[in-house]
Amino acid sequence: MVSKFWRILIVSVCMVCFVALGTAFAQKDVKYEGGKDGGVTFIHKAHIAKKLKCNDCHKEPELFTKKKEAKITEADHKGPKFCAACHEGKKAFSMTEKADCAKCHKK
Repeated sequence: MVSKFWRILIVSVCMVCFVALGTAFAQKDVKYEGGKDGGVTFIHKAHIAKKLKCNDCHKEPELFTKKKEAKITEADHKGPKFCAACHEGKKAFSMTEKADCAKCHKK
C-alpha cells in the first residue's frame, strides 16, 4: 500500500509536469490572416520576455480566448479590448496611427 506521502508527492509531480507542458505548448506563435494590411503573428515569447503571464491576456473577462478565434477589426484597434488593451502608447507601443500598422502587420 502506498503511503499518503507518496501519493501526495506523485500527484504534485504530475501537476508540475502538466503545468510545465501546458506553458510550453501555449508559447507557440499564433498566426492570424490579415486583410489588406497583411497577416499578424503573435509571438508569445516576446510577450513573456516582458514578464507577462498567461492570465494577463487570458483572464475574465478575457481579452483573448485560449483558442485562435479572435476577429479583430480596425475599430478594435482604438478600444480597450484585444491588443489595444496594452498597445495604447503607455504600457506598449501605440497602434492608433497608420504608421504603427507595420509593427505587427506583415505582407
